[in-house]
Order: sequence, then C-alpha cells, then structure tokens
Amino acid sequence: MSFLTAQGIRILQVLVASTVVLTLFFTFSHFGSENLRDGVADHVKMPDHLSTPSIPFTARAPDPKPANATLDFQEIIYLSMPYRTDRQDALSLIAAVTGLKLTMIPGVAADEIHPKAMPPHVGDNNMTGTAALGIWRAHANVWRYIIDNNIQSALVIEDDVDWDLNIKEIMGTLNWQLKYNNTMRWGNDVQQGWKEDCPYGCDWDELFVGHCGGKPNRNRLDLHQVVPEPHSPKINQLMPWAKKEMTTLWNQTESEGIRVIAPTWEPVCLMGYGLSRMGAMRMLYQIGGWKPFGHPVDNEIAWRTSAGVLSGYTMMPPAFVSWRVGGAQDSDNDAGMNAKPVNTMGNVNGKSVGLKNSVRKSLEGYFEKNWWKEIDAQRKV
Repeated sequence: MSFLTAQGIRILQVLVASTVVLTLFFTFSHFGSENLRDGVADHVKMPDHLSTPSIPFTARAPDPKPANATLDFQEIIYLSMPYRTDRQDALSLIAAVTGLKLTMIPGVAADEIHPKAMPPHVGDNNMTGTAALGIWRAHANVWRYIIDNNIQSALVIEDDVDWDLNIKEIMGTLNWQLKYNNTMRWGNDVQQGWKEDCPYGCDWDELFVGHCGGKPNRNRLDLHQVVPEPHSPKINQLMPWAKKEMTTLWNQTESEGIRVIAPTWEPVCLMGYGLSRMGAMRMLYQIGGWKPFGHPVDNEIAWRTSAGVLSGYTMMPPAFVSWRVGGAQDSDNDAGMNAKPVNTMGNVNGKSVGLKNSVRKSLEGYFEKNWWKEIDAQRKV
C-alpha cells in the first residue's frame, strides 16, 4: 500500500478547496444573491386572469385550481320537501352535468313540529303554524346534522337553485382569493393565513354565495375586494338589486369578469350559504336551538351577522340564483304562489337571472341526440 507524501496531501487539499469555491460561485451566479438571502423564496407568478399586482407576493402560493365535487366543502347539502321529487330530479341532473355530489335533507312542514318542541318565541311576529317555522326547523336540522356528524364545512342550498356550468372554477377562484389574496383579513401581510388548512380560510361562520339582496356594512365599505373572475355575468344580466349594489356601492360600471368579496352584513334569502361547524353551532345556539327568536330564519341570520355574533363573507354577483317555472310550483311556503294553479310546462320553460352560463339552460344541448340521423350519416359515408 502506498501513502501520499506531504506534498501530495497539500495538492489534494488545494483541489478540494478550489472545487468548493467554484461550486459556490456558480450557484450564486445561477440563483442570485437575493434568493440566497431569502432562502427558498420564490416570487409567485399568477395566471393573468387572477393576478393582483397590488399584492406584494414574496413567497410561493399554490396556483388556483377548480373546486372538487363538493366545491371544496366537506359536503353540499340541499333542503327539499319529500314530495318535491320534481325538484330532486332536476338537481340530480344538473349536479351530474357539473360533476357535483349532493346530500339531501328533508324539508319540514310547520305542523310536523310538536308543541313541546316549539322554539321559544320573542316579539310580536307569531310564527306558530306558519311556513316560516317549518323553514327554520329544516335549516336547524341541517345545522344539527353538521354538528352531530363533525362536518367541518358544508354548503347549504335550496332545491330550486341554478348555477353556472363553470361552478367549480368559480368556487375554486373564491377559495383561492380568500386564502391567498385576502386583504380584508390580513392587510398587507397576506401570507398570515396561508398555512390555514381550511377551505376558504379558517375564520368564517358563513359564506353567502347565493342570496337575493341584503346589504353590506356601509361603515366598512373599505373591507372588500374586487377580484378577477372570468365567469361572472354582464351587468345587464343581473337582477335590479344586484345592479344597484355593483354600481352604487362598489362603483363598478360592469360586472362581467369580476366579482366583489366583502364581509357579510345583512344577507337576505338562503339560496346558497357555506357553514363551518362552529358557524352551525353558533346559528343553532343563537336562533331557536337555545335562544328564542321571532322572525323568518334568513332575517334572524342577517341580524345576528350585523350584530357581530356571526361573521363571514359574501360574493357579488352571487353564484347561486333561483330557478323559476311559474305558478304554484315555484314555492312550497308562499301563500300567494301556492294559490296559483299548477299548469306550466315545468323546467322546460323555466328561467333564472344572474348567471353567465346557466347549467339548467344548458341541459337541452347537453342531452341532444338523434341516433337514427347519426346512423344514416355513417351509412352515407
């Protein structure tokens, strides 16, 4: 066995040191001094339609992606009276076309509530025996279902809603905006909430994505975001109340390509709202499950939200809207509508307002088929 001389060892040490120096030099030249100082920081480049240049991104955020089959919630729950199989059939179709998975919870008639189970009542608006009481009980059943089954987040919708063909992209964008571009909660420090492992962030009780009006907090109009969203409808496709809010409160001349996200204040209607488990617990505690109430459940939610005991965020224009077919079929709780005859063509002539690409209106084209013509065309070829 041969051994290195002292001179040989010296030469070997010089070669090793030179290799290290050269490696560091080329690494520094390739990655840049700023990235070496910042560790693994990588300045994010968002897609153009989602970019927000005013936000100083200094670390890597995941790219926006479409929501999953439950729109990134743990479940999508819809309320439907057991006898409304017509509405249940329609929801099955539009959910299948858009790749959504729904869970039904039966609606409740007021006379199904036993006198001993009546919620404590306050005020001069006695709802005993009215449809409003049954509606409250149905929503309370949803809240209890969420609590008892340890569901961390759910989307609650009514059985007569319509949504956009691109609902997964719409809700995926909302999820991304609330988690990674949220200036309402985090101010300039948008990264503060990035490590939260919750859909749409972790600080909300309710997310209103389907409503028919209401109003934001006029004292805090600064707490809102106008975000790019390619599937938002044109302003002339909106209901009058929605046009008014977009133009007079948010100072927008057009709604196509954008949506507004703002803290919820006094929403009206419950076509579509997200609930965290804590939000379901707070609603059940505040509205009838523990404390008394005296008005329709959507009013009670609105007042509890403006009082600050519930909190969340609202999307404008909403992603879920009502579908109308005309006559008594349009309501199970409105006395005026129920008095009308059932003499329409149902969904065939139905309509909704406020969507860019209605999934219900798309069904005729989606299911269009003439097998005999296809066979004839193939034979001629």
